[in-house]
Amino acid sequence: MTEAPWLAAPRAQVAAMRARLPHAILVQGPEGWGQERLASALALDLLGADAGRVAEETAHPDLRWLAPENGAIRVDAVRGVVEFLVQTPHLAPCKVAVLAAAERMNANAANALLKTLEEPPAASYIVICSGHPGRLLPTIRSRCQRIDVRPAPASEVLAWLATAGTDAESAAYLAVEYGGAPYAALAAVAREQAPLWPALAQVGKDASAITTAAEQRREEDLADLASRWLAIVHWLLRHSVQRPRPSDWARAPVLAFAEELAQLRQTATLNPALNKPLQLRRLLLLWHALWPHLPAATPRLAADG
Repeated sequence: MTEAPWLAAPRAQVAAMRARLPHAILVQGPEGWGQERLASALALDLLGADAGRVAEETAHPDLRWLAPENGAIRVDAVRGVVEFLVQTPHLAPCKVAVLAAAERMNANAANALLKTLEEPPAASYIVICSGHPGRLLPTIRSRCQRIDVRPAPASEVLAWLATAGTDAESAAYLAVEYGGAPYAALAAVAREQAPLWPALAQVGKDASAITTAAEQRREEDLADLASRWLAIVHWLLRHSVQRPRPSDWARAPVLAFAEELAQLRQTATLNPALNKPLQLRRLLLLWHALWPHLPAATPRLAADG
């Protein structure tokens, strides 16, 4: 796969500090833009491992990759990483721990991490990845060297997705669902996830398509589905062009539906046992009723933004 061009600048920043690398690095930027890819490359470099591998999938005695479980990073997991870092390296010249989605640490976990940042073990590095660095403790952020991953223009994202072998139409729809984030769209393509918009458009025009649409999405995570649907609604509101008559679409019912999606996302996150078929069918019925009020726009990422 071609290297993502928007990662070139942060890679250069890491390379420039390589000789005097700090104990803790915070790789931050919007979700889905490759923070974990950058962290993986840095971890493998520090360990002297094959740069062509993926650190998250690498079984190396001097590497730990910590990601949220059931939506959170808990204190026991962080304590395990701390205990790992104080041990003597087995094969590499150092120990490396990577924390993905670090903003999902609970309070106890964050405090446990802070202690090791304040008194870092010798020959150890911590790479913290976050799509929401503002949710991290200020004291954690202040003890890290920050590396920023910045979003790229839509034309660059689409060109890169094309080099990855993605179907252009599907990638353009999925990029909207994931807020323009290319790695999130690429992951969706890899798991053969169908874009939402074609089914939503069909439901909007024909209520008889509701049953089929609900059946097709029955295996998907409800909170993730609501989040992607919400991204589509937000895109429509941002990119809409008024039809010839202003009365042809109304903003208030669209905003009300967006609130429905946001509430369902929160409820589904807290209650995985929620009746998915019932909730999905309810939303699709609301969507069909909303269709005449929607702006005339198609949510696809375009080269002009």
